[in-house]
Amino acid sequence: MHHIGSPIDSHPTDQLLSLYSRLRRLTGKKTMLGHQDTTLCRRMHECDSDVATLTGAYPAIWGFDLGRIELGWEKNIDDVSFAHIHQEVLHANNIGAIPTLTWHSVNPVTGGGYGSNIAPGSVRAVLPGGNCHGRFLDWLDRVATMLNSLTDDDNLPIPVVFRPFHEHNGTWFWWSLGSPMQATDTSEEEFRQLWRMSIDYLRNSCGIHHVLYAYSPDRSRIDLTNKAAMTEEYLYGYPGDDYVDVLGIDDYWDMDQHPSSKSPTKQHEELITMLTLVGRLAEERGKLAAATEIGSPGAFASRLNNGRDGEDLYDSRPWTGYLLSALEANQFTTRMLWCLPWRNSLEAEGTGAYGTPSADSPYAQDFIDFAGNQRIVVVKESTKSPADE
Repeated sequence: MHHIGSPIDSHPTDQLLSLYSRLRRLTGKKTMLGHQDTTLCRRMHECDSDVATLTGAYPAIWGFDLGRIELGWEKNIDDVSFAHIHQEVLHANNIGAIPTLTWHSVNPVTGGGYGSNIAPGSVRAVLPGGNCHGRFLDWLDRVATMLNSLTDDDNLPIPVVFRPFHEHNGTWFWWSLGSPMQATDTSEEEFRQLWRMSIDYLRNSCGIHHVLYAYSPDRSRIDLTNKAAMTEEYLYGYPGDDYVDVLGIDDYWDMDQHPSSKSPTKQHEELITMLTLVGRLAEERGKLAAATEIGSPGAFASRLNNGRDGEDLYDSRPWTGYLLSALEANQFTTRMLWCLPWRNSLEAEGTGAYGTPSADSPYAQDFIDFAGNQRIVVVKESTKSPADE
């Protein structure tokens, strides 16, 4: 029995209730394959989606970003027009996929974008009484306008998952709170106020009632060697159960080589530990759970199953042998409703942290096997709903 409550919105649309019921039924049984910008950013040219071209099916979760909508621009942070995003949200909904939205906004004080997003006092500046409070409410109005425009062919609202202020426990965004061991000048209470103020404004002032809200700390700032502290670190800045529908985690840390120089076996164990923590907390709190961003398993992960994981020898099964086995590890990891690799950006080619394989990748067949596994949900263009029940 997987106890899950109800949407935090006390006036949800029928469409949101239908989505929530669908996710509740899937919990513990299936994991949806997600992908950021799956039809908007492709390695293989002259195709609709790298995932669909390789596997014959689309991801069941489609990620999009709203960054720069706050400025009133026509295109987002990745130079994709919001009109095109609007079109692809409708496309996703029409084939039974679920849209999820992030928001890489500029700094409200300095206007600095990604890579120059930090400035002291940024969160305080947008809270009530701050000198950028009115500006930030204008930003939320623009987000709400976009959200309200997402309607289907019958003019009914398309339910979406919104993941604002993601990776807040890092130190790279203006909303960053940091972690207990590496804090910024934003306090836990200030971050909670930012989150609650934003959701309250969208619901109560803008009439947004077709959205689920996802909380997604970054894995790299959670010390899994300290069992007593890791729950506290995951919940650092948590705005409260009344303001979160989905407990997520952004985990690139456990998917590839990094300065810790841990073996694939050890890193795989920590991936399972991280997903277990998220799944356990979701069960305890009656929430949905997801791997809201997850790095693409590559050369590092493919060393797990050859019995010699300290050597540069590959078994070419990073998706099924590393990621899928973690998702299926126990009763809590199986609660992950989706796992979303990032966009297939040419700029990130070779990093091992982003995207899905192209046809010429040594991991292409393993990815096909992953997408075709009975646990993983994908969608076909010709069907309204995935085979999820």
